[in-house]
Amino acid sequence: MSDEAVPNPTREEVHEATTSDVSNIVSLINHAFAVERFFKNADRTDPETVHQNMNEGKFLLLHQNNKLVACVFVKITDDRAYLGTLSVDPAQQKSGLGRRMMAEAEAYARAAGCKALDIRIINLRAELAPIYRKFGFVETGTEIPESAKGFTQPVQFITMSKAL
Repeated sequence: MSDEAVPNPTREEVHEATTSDVSNIVSLINHAFAVERFFKNADRTDPETVHQNMNEGKFLLLHQNNKLVACVFVKITDDRAYLGTLSVDPAQQKSGLGRRMMAEAEAYARAAGCKALDIRIINLRAELAPIYRKFGFVETGTEIPESAKGFTQPVQFITMSKAL
């Protein structure tokens, strides 16, 4: 067997999710967002929410060795894109997969004609704003969540945006 026949697992292609990916997406997101258990006593997502998201936008997925290791949700509205639930398998965090998925989401949004990319982060995750600032995002405001379901303490969203 030649070296060319062995795929490089770090360069596998990102692709759009299908309904057959829902359970793996739910599992990855909930695993990646388990760090939020200090302020939320519920899973981050469920199959119904992922299906609803898929009707409104796209999940971009990255598999390595037939395992889902990263995903991101992108919703296009006119010339803006919203990016949510950037998730990387905790065992692979800090390996560059989050940066890669961010680049894939930005490329997807640019190809759709978007001029800006928007995100919302929870104020209690103080480590997130500096990370997204490194990606070129700037804070644009705050929002109160529509539903306080599952939160064990008061939270608000910090909205951030990046020109594409």
